[in-house]
Amino acid sequence: MRKPRVRLAGFVIALLGICTGCFSFRESDRTLHRTMAKEGLAYEIHYDPSDSLRWLWYKQEKPEAPVLLFIHGAPGSSSSFLSYLKNERLREAYSLLVVDRPGYGYSEYGSYRPIPKQYQAIQRILELSGITDNVVTIGHSFGGTISGYIAIHNPDWLAGTVMIAPAIDPEQEKYLWFGKLALYPATRWMAPRSLRVAADEKYSHEEELHTFINDWHRIHKPVLHIHGDADGLVPYGNVTFSQKKIPSEWLEVKTIENKGHLIPFTERETMIDEIIRFVSTLDTIQTP
Repeated sequence: MRKPRVRLAGFVIALLGICTGCFSFRESDRTLHRTMAKEGLAYEIHYDPSDSLRWLWYKQEKPEAPVLLFIHGAPGSSSSFLSYLKNERLREAYSLLVVDRPGYGYSEYGSYRPIPKQYQAIQRILELSGITDNVVTIGHSFGGTISGYIAIHNPDWLAGTVMIAPAIDPEQEKYLWFGKLALYPATRWMAPRSLRVAADEKYSHEEELHTFINDWHRIHKPVLHIHGDADGLVPYGNVTFSQKKIPSEWLEVKTIENKGHLIPFTERETMIDEIIRFVSTLDTIQTP
């Protein structure tokens, strides 16, 4: 039993070595501009040089349009939600903000920041973008954790929260043995920087979740938790956590049957339908 595992470890290490320069999970400004020109779609690329942050911004012509703030998982970047940024149904009704979370994409690439610091970075992006209200966060996986953390702190700009397959229950954290290859000094150097920061986030995540495990009752704005019941990475048990911890009057759960962790991409139209429906139910939203 040991030999196959050793061989597999060797294969993974070799693969990491080959892929070090390949899997950055991000797209450069040049690539994004080229895609915009090719597809005839426009959005803005912004930076905060003082804090090494990058975000993509599509501003709806109606100033009162709600803002959908997309927060990606790990590894990933703003590129994860490019298809949503380009979606005509969303562009017709909303302003769209897609961030590179700190440590990913072009936001301080390779250096992980803990959850409170990520929240501060998002606050900074909204401040620089002049956004003060009507924001609905949409976070996937570890990005869903950030969305939940924001909901707990209930900033004035927040109108509602969509968590898609969020990793929020510390007791549901799953660890894969080969994930530690991006942590061990002997093999860490072989891993792409995006996987290193993802490993740093993964192996600090459970401890971080415990720091606010008793704060979920503070949520008092609507939350939509969407989860596939066949999710093998972030178990469906996270839904039970939401139901136990988030006040029932603010929580709605949507189960995607027989689907796994990547539902924002495999079930994109369903996700867009749910987002549009959820936003339409928010009493605090000023609709265009």
